[in-house]
Amino acid sequence: MGVKIASEQVAKMMNQWYGMIRQQKVDQAIAMKDEIEHALPNMEEDQDLLLYFNLLDFRHGIMLENLKTSKEIFKQLEEQKEGIEKTDAMIQYYFYFFSGQYEFHNKNYIKAINLYQIAENKLKEIPDEIENAEFHYRVAIAYYRIKQYFFSLSHAQKALDSFKGNGNYIEKAINAEMVIAANKMDLFRLEESEIHYKHALDKSRKGGFPYAESLALFNLGLNYALRNMLSESAECFKKALDIEECQKRNLAIKAKFELSLVLYKSGLKDEARRRYQEGYSEALKINEEEYIAKFNFIYALYDIGDSGKIEKSLEYLKGKKLWFDVAELMLDAAFHYKKSGDIKKASEFFEKAHFARNQIFKVTEELK
Repeated sequence: MGVKIASEQVAKMMNQWYGMIRQQKVDQAIAMKDEIEHALPNMEEDQDLLLYFNLLDFRHGIMLENLKTSKEIFKQLEEQKEGIEKTDAMIQYYFYFFSGQYEFHNKNYIKAINLYQIAENKLKEIPDEIENAEFHYRVAIAYYRIKQYFFSLSHAQKALDSFKGNGNYIEKAINAEMVIAANKMDLFRLEESEIHYKHALDKSRKGGFPYAESLALFNLGLNYALRNMLSESAECFKKALDIEECQKRNLAIKAKFELSLVLYKSGLKDEARRRYQEGYSEALKINEEEYIAKFNFIYALYDIGDSGKIEKSLEYLKGKKLWFDVAELMLDAAFHYKKSGDIKKASEFFEKAHFARNQIFKVTEELK
């Protein structure tokens, strides 16, 4: 019979693993997970530590954007919920915090925020500044997605203040600044937003963070598109797509969608269609329903001019209550028809955009 590995030693390895996940050190996190999995069969019995492993494995899957694996672990954890409620504050915190992240990645933003609020009560018992920063960062992104800008800005600033004081979390500080920039962009503080994104881009390049660099370029592209600087916008999306780390993540699909949209608006129909076909094919491959819907929308609007299919393409977004996205796309349709001289259709889509904007405020009523 071999010598048992002390549970304290494995716990230390798990804490290192979570640190790698938080810092988005993907390759190191994968290697550490493998090392822990080899150690677990020889570990002294510790049920709480095995539960901690399952929770971190759940979070690991979310980091890798592997929602199929995460869904399976989530079901297992849900079955253990009663037992989790009897464990210490840290285990309970991770359960609710990671469950919130899972719901966020499934576009269930209200559910995510409600779970984060439960997690926050447990977090009060965990005196870890970086964990607090990570919490504020995730909450900021969730509030941004339902367009609660001032809540999002408040949480993002708290995250940034903590991350930038720790040399191990430079990339996270960059990402937190980009959340601030995104809020300012939606509030039409476009020049301020551009300054933040350019600062994030510079820090990413100097720090050697290629994914953050591609994200900064992508967001700059969105900023320029809002200002009708279409050639500058397209250039940013292309530069983002040229970065290898972008191609490994769902960001590539988003960038191809935004690039094809900008190219259609610029009248470059052949190139727009090519980018559309690339992105649509990739979205279908991983069943990225939000972007399947969005690609269907731009094809129906700009390529075949079918208003019935335009409506049908947005059913998924409406079902997920992504009303801001619906409103933006309806406005695109309205301006497109106005430009082509079809005032009746333009008027219809302006009204639909107005309706969608009104729904944004109703979404927040579901917050507990």
